[in-house]
Amino acid sequence: MSDNAFTPSQGVPASLTAGDFWTWRVDGFTAAYDLAVYELDYTLTPKSGGAAFNIPATADADGRLVSVPSTSTQNLGQGKWGWVLRATRLSDSAAVSIMSGVVDVLPNPTATSVASAARKMLAAIDAVLENRITKDVEAYTIEGRSLTRIPFLELRAMRTRLAAEVAAEDRAASGKIGVMKIRKMGFPDAR
Repeated sequence: MSDNAFTPSQGVPASLTAGDFWTWRVDGFTAAYDLAVYELDYTLTPKSGGAAFNIPATADADGRLVSVPSTSTQNLGQGKWGWVLRATRLSDSAAVSIMSGVVDVLPNPTATSVASAARKMLAAIDAVLENRITKDVEAYTIEGRSLTRIPFLELRAMRTRLAAEVAAEDRAASGKIGVMKIRKMGFPDAR
């Protein structure tokens, strides 16, 4: 029986978990891209921006295999990642994209929680707003040096926007896509 987590599927899975050992097969391209002539590799790029991650497909007795150790995936960010499978001709390094798709990278279950940029900014703004209660001045000058603070109303607006971002992150992390609002409606008495 070969249906366990370490048996590679054919092609890129729909989702991969950061911190896990990743493996899949790329056997369907062996006839078109001979092992002696072409090298195959995947490039994964986070849709939210960031550094690309390159994964070679190595030759084995059955064709080509992709294997990525968990030490290489442990710090990858969660979210949608685009992938491209490319063939590179060994003789002159000419490359062609064969196919592409999207994979959902799930969070590393063993990683310590890392606060998002929105969550960090929200905490910083909350701290500033708490201190503003006692420090009411937004700009002052002492001995030729001046300090200007962000106006209170701008901070409140930024806080509202960031709080909405953090709430959306929390909903996404819990698997809830949106918020459903229920409105009670009354109907006229039909006597």
